Amino acid sequence: MNIVLGGIFSLNGFKCFKCTSAQEALEILEKYVGEINSMLVNGHIAADRGAMIISKSKMIKPSIKIVVLANNDSAKTRVLSYGADDFLIKPTSAETLTNRVITQLARRQQVS
Repeated sequence: MNIVLGGIFSLNGFKCFKCTSAQEALEILEKYVGEINSMLVNGHIAADRGAMIISKSKMIKPSIKIVVLANNDSAKTRVLSYGADDFLIKPTSAETLTNRVITQLARRQQVS
């Protein structure tokens, strides 16, 4: 799924960094902080290490927009309270996912 989503976002003009763990995502965010404006987090990671990845990402870059994609809505309230900006339940279309990220980035621009 990582490769497919990366390809979809790349085709829509996004530069993508694909990660397979929360720690790797944080390392890449720290290294490329000026280039990264949004993060898509798999719900499995959000359930296990969601507080850590979401809160640390917001500490590294407070303006980052984080969208969580999960299998069900059991973690929705929790990840939103950690600082996630949006939450989607799988399956969702690539168009919906892309539009939600674009919407979050537009909100970021309005605040700046």
